[in-house]
Amino acid sequence: MSPEPFELRIQHGIAGGFAPPRVSAVHDLSLKTSGTSHILLLSQFPLDKEVQQNKLNSKNIPISDDTTKLIQELEGILRKLPTETVPSADIYNRNIGIFWQGADGFTWANSAPQGCGGFEGGAVVTEDDKKAFNRAVEITEILVTRGIAQESA
Repeated sequence: MSPEPFELRIQHGIAGGFAPPRVSAVHDLSLKTSGTSHILLLSQFPLDKEVQQNKLNSKNIPISDDTTKLIQELEGILRKLPTETVPSADIYNRNIGIFWQGADGFTWANSAPQGCGGFEGGAVVTEDDKKAFNRAVEITEILVTRGIAQESA
């Protein structure tokens, strides 16, 4: 069982303000075609000069039933979470941005590509929303870890 095609970006370091955010890691995951056996992962670490000097290779995350369930859970969470019409504040207070685009046109983002200002956003976020967002971050960390583990396997 393969998930529907999607594109996902996880960015660590979205909060800025007077100065732009300090992005420490960006992970892009994509599945372009249904029935594919791997999810493509590309990671960048802008603050780590040693890593940036080395060529960053893409990695493949094998699609298993467990991986498919995690991706479906992540999309389900994001479909329920509030976001700002124009994401401009770190409303979940995690300094982590998630950008999702699904095959059906559903998109979700909690940060603008250039980051967020250091002020309160206009969206109302409950404690349950924050817990759900934390689970979404946990899922993204599991997926990225699986991709990194493939590199050393």
